[in-house]
Formats: sequence, structure tokens, C-alpha cells
Amino acid sequence: MLKGKKIVLGVTGSIAAYKAAMLLRLLVKEGAEVQVVMTPFAKEFITPLTLSTLSGRPVFCDFFNASDGAWNSHVELGLWADAMIIAPATASTLGKMANGVADNLLVTTYLSMKAPVFIAPAMDLDMYAHPSTQRNVEILKGYGNIIIEAASGELASHLNGKGRLEEPENIVKAVKDFFCVSCDLKGRKVLITAGPTYEKIDPVRFIGNYSSGKMGFAIAEECARRGADVTLVAGPVSLVTPHPSINRIDVESANEMYDATVGAFPSCDVAILSAAVADYRPANQASEKIKRTASDMIIELQANRDIAATLGGMKAENQRLVGFALETNNGEINANEKLAKKNLDFIVLNTLEDKGAGFACDTNKVTIIGKDSKTEYPLKSKKEVAKDIVSHLAKLFLVLLVMLVPITASAEGEELNATVTLNASKVQGSDTEVFEQLENSLAEFINNRKWTANTYEEEERITCNFTFVVNSYANDGSFDCSLMVQATRPVYGSSYLSTIFKYEDKSIKFRYQPFDRLEFVEESVDNNLTATIAFYVYLIIGMDMDTMGELGGSEWLNKSLTIAQNAQNLGDVNWKMGSGNSNRYSIIDDYLNGAMEPVRKLMYKYHRLGLDTMYKNADNGRKAITECFELLKKAYEDRPMAYFTKLFTEYKIDEIVNVYSKCTDEEKKIVVDVLSDINPSLYKELEKITKNNN
Repeated sequence: MLKGKKIVLGVTGSIAAYKAAMLLRLLVKEGAEVQVVMTPFAKEFITPLTLSTLSGRPVFCDFFNASDGAWNSHVELGLWADAMIIAPATASTLGKMANGVADNLLVTTYLSMKAPVFIAPAMDLDMYAHPSTQRNVEILKGYGNIIIEAASGELASHLNGKGRLEEPENIVKAVKDFFCVSCDLKGRKVLITAGPTYEKIDPVRFIGNYSSGKMGFAIAEECARRGADVTLVAGPVSLVTPHPSINRIDVESANEMYDATVGAFPSCDVAILSAAVADYRPANQASEKIKRTASDMIIELQANRDIAATLGGMKAENQRLVGFALETNNGEINANEKLAKKNLDFIVLNTLEDKGAGFACDTNKVTIIGKDSKTEYPLKSKKEVAKDIVSHLAKLFLVLLVMLVPITASAEGEELNATVTLNASKVQGSDTEVFEQLENSLAEFINNRKWTANTYEEEERITCNFTFVVNSYANDGSFDCSLMVQATRPVYGSSYLSTIFKYEDKSIKFRYQPFDRLEFVEESVDNNLTATIAFYVYLIIGMDMDTMGELGGSEWLNKSLTIAQNAQNLGDVNWKMGSGNSNRYSIIDDYLNGAMEPVRKLMYKYHRLGLDTMYKNADNGRKAITECFELLKKAYEDRPMAYFTKLFTEYKIDEIVNVYSKCTDEEKKIVVDVLSDINPSLYKELEKITKNNN
């Protein structure tokens, strides 16, 4: 498990330093390369010669070698190592590490360390129990370090208590266990919600709940520890997120959590919804503090948008969705209903009927319920529960990798595999059947209409998500909706879906009467709704055909352009030529503009010659993608504000980082230089490419 791992072993001035020799021997026996760094006082307890002999490497004690002046670079050690172990760690060293007192090589190496750090304290029982030591331990935990707790037993003072260095065998086991699971979510993007939401009554009062966020934060830490890139949408809690792979978004209300979560979900592999989101909010929020009066006060509540239901409707075939159910009665019945109703892959049930479970506890007792399974777990710490939940998720992904193989069944007439979600939660007091009927009509219109004369194989079908949010609705059938449309194409030979289009249409105004069958006539765009949908469908099909052959989508792209041109008389600014660079007309005009022809050509080179080739020959596939960026640079120089240069920077940046995770320095330089010129705001993402991932 540790074969080939590079480990820095830090040894400090404790009587337990003699155990470092056994620890070092066990690490080497496991196949690890070990570089020992000692504090000056550690040499009083064990000689550098002993540790050098066991490791086969010179031991570093000082910043410079006295004999030749060579610098022992703590920076290089921080980049070299896969892990750092500090054992034993004295109270003095803990204090220096917690507070950044860099007065020796060991602490400077720790402060430069990019890899996980394991800390095994050792000292007398009163020192270990002292509040300052315990505070330093908590600070170091908060930084994301892994503390291997001191053991109990006879100490050097001949007293009995907690303070003994954990046995070397157990330290090695802790490190092995870490690396055993640390990569099973590597490359996955995980979205997690945690904590409560606060729904304001007035500036000083709110409706909330007792959620502490501890369960969700523990899941976030566990996912990050196991290699995932985590987006954590957190309600108002005081917890910290030390792991560098966690991107935290702080929100307060259910509406804020909804917007952040729905916005992030399309680019994620899985969402884990552990937050305790308020179902209702005050219909009216007072702008000033409400004063007490003699009479009673009635607060009218209105429903919040359902995050789980919305994501369940948006969920693509390659995405997974995990929910939570905190119940007070009929737990399994309610959890199973939620599992089915909200299109979850599994649900984590806990109940307040179990002591030690639920809100404001450090423990939890859960049952994981899938569509055909149920696993009960005993009462555990929330960190241990998080491991169980994430392990269940990792197994689910493993099963999916086995099951998701290409299907070759013919799918004539089904160019799209579209899901439609109509969210009407903003509109209160209206007939919900109208929204349900419109949602069904939209799904039927998009999926059942034969858009081309082509026959598509199942593995060639484009996956689309059309998410409508109703901004307003009148009884005469007038709708005002915003639309998020996203389309992905399959990468041949794998289960991966690559984004080819993503756009938010701010406002679509149209009329719809219940039971209307949605129709579209090529020559007429009188119905703004079907004209808009047809515009996006033809655009997406054309872009997909461009990925199959150089400039291969012209027929369908020109249909999309014709719709935009014919819609000029609708009076809708989204169709107006020259009304901005972010409306429907400008998108298709940009794509078919002669200056953007390099982008159309790179669609084929990037997807067909690049991604589709990578599973057979990664070097050839990446070479083709590298050539794409020269085309992208040329297109950007001609039309810097074009939408499609943004598509290949912001919307594909995670994909590009994954493609270039192992490549030559020359390839890295090309892609980083181009993307830096086009979109300087991507510097954090570009750092992932420039890091040495070979």
C-alpha cells in the first residue's frame, strides 16, 4: 500500500524518539522512500547515523550543511513528499506548528508541505492534558492535519496516563488506511449541502432549526480526503473547512441555497443533500424590527423551492443524487417515499427516536436505503458515519463503471435524450396542474419530434437538460420563464459525457393553455416557446455534428439561424440583431461568423480526434486537443467577446485540467498560455495544470 510512496519522517526531542527507528524500519519494509528530518534536540535522544542507516538517505537536521554550505530545501521536500509523519511530536513542536514559529528545519518543512500530514504527539500526561496543548491540537486539526492520538500507559515519568506515542505499527496502519481510500473518488466533482437555513422575519428574528452542519461538513472532508473536488454549500454555521479541495459557498436562506446548488449541479458527478433546508419562509419580511404589541401576531408562510426535487428532475444519466431524511416517526416509510418522489439514488435516514442521532450531536445513527437495498449502521461519530456514506457512494460509482458500457441499439428519430424540469415554486396560489401539463408537453415535444433524418445509435444520442423556472404566470396563460439549457455528447469507449453547450436564457415570454399540444412549423415562429426550443435543439444538433466531422453541422446550424432571423418580428430582445452579445441571435451569429470558423473546426479536432481517441491512445488524443488551443486563440483574437471562447474556457476548464493531468511541459505551456490570455480569471484552475502531476 505504501510501495513507492515518498514520506518525510519528522522526529522531535522526546524520549519516545527511540520508537522512530522502528517506525522508519516498518515504513521502508512497506516499500516507502523515507527522508528523515530531525530537530536539534532530537539528536540528544537518537543519532542521525542510526536513522540514516535505516533509511539509506542522509538525515536533515539543519538548514545548511556545515561542511559544504549546501541548502537543505524545505520547499523541495514539501513538493517531493506524498505524506509527512511527525512522530514523536512534542508539546513545543505542536505549539510551533500551530502558530507558524519556523525556527527549525522540521517546522519550515511542515509549513511548506503540500501532502497530508500525520502528527503523533508524545509527552507526559499533564502536558498532554494542558489546555494550551489541547488547543494547539485542535488548531492543527483545523488546518487539516491528521492527529494520531497519544496512547495511555506507563510514561517516562513512571506515571500512568495518556501521553505515550502510539505504537509504530498503529501509526503505519493509519497511514496505510489513508492511502487505501484516498483515491477512490479522484476526479469526481461532489456537491454537498450542509447546515440549516435561516428565513428572516425581520432584521433580528428568523425561522430556523437546530442543525449544526457537522454531518455535512464531515462528508465534505471525507470526500475531499478521498480525492474529490468538493463544492460545499453551507448554511449559517461556525464550522471550518480546512481541506484545500473544498470550495465553500456560504448562504443563509433556502432561496440562496437553492440558487447556489442548482447552479453548481450540472458540472458535478454527484450531489449529497445533507442540509436541513426550511420548507417554508415568511411571506413578508419586515424591513425594521417588529415591536411587541398586546395582540397576537400571525406570520403567513409560503413554500420554498424544493432543492432535491429540482436536482432529481435535472439529473443526467451519469449523475448521482443522495438525500437525507430526518424523521420523528414512520422513518422508513417516509424515507422510501422521498427516495422515489425526488429521484434519489439512495437516501440516508436518521430519526430523533434514536438517542444520539440528529441535530446538535457529535454522533449519528443512520440507515442507508437504496432502491433495492437497506443497510443499518450502529451509533457512531459523525466522522465515522461520513466514511460509511462515502464508501457506499464510491461502491455505487464502481458498479456504474462496470454497467455503463456502450449500447448499440438503434434509436431512429431520437436524436436527443432530454429531461425537462419546470420549476413553478416562485408562483404561488396558481393551479399546479397547468405547470405539470406544460412540463409533460415540453418533454413530449422535445423528445418525440423527429428533428433530423438521421438514424442515431444509442451511444451517439445527445443528453440535454432543459430547466425552466417560472418567473410569473397569469390566468390568461401568459408565462415568463427563465431557461437553463445544457447539452453533452458521449465520449466513445467510456461513460463520460462532455459538455458541448451551456446557456442561461433569462426570459422567455409565451402563452400556454392546458392540454395544448406543442407544435412547431419550420416556416412559422408565431409560438415563441416552440421557436426558442427548436432554435436550441438545432443549434445543439449542429454543434454535435461539428464534433463528428469538420464543419459537419452546417445544415442544422443554418436552420437555427433561420429561426433567429424569422423571429425578428416577435418584438423579443432575445431575438434582436445587434442588441447585445448574449442573446439567441448573437450566439448563432457568432458561431456561423467566418471569424469563428476555427472554433467550428476545433469542435471536431477536440471531440472526435481528441476525447474520442484518448481512451485508446492518450498521447495522440491530447496532441489533437493541444492543437485546438491554437485555433481557439485565433478565434479569440478576431472576436474576443464571442460566447464560444467562453465555452472552451469556463465551461470546459475542469475537463481540460483532467486531460492535462499527465502531459509534457510543452503541452502544459501551450494550453496555459492560451487560456491565460483569453480568460485571466482562471488563474486558480490553471495552477492545477501547471503543478507537477506527472
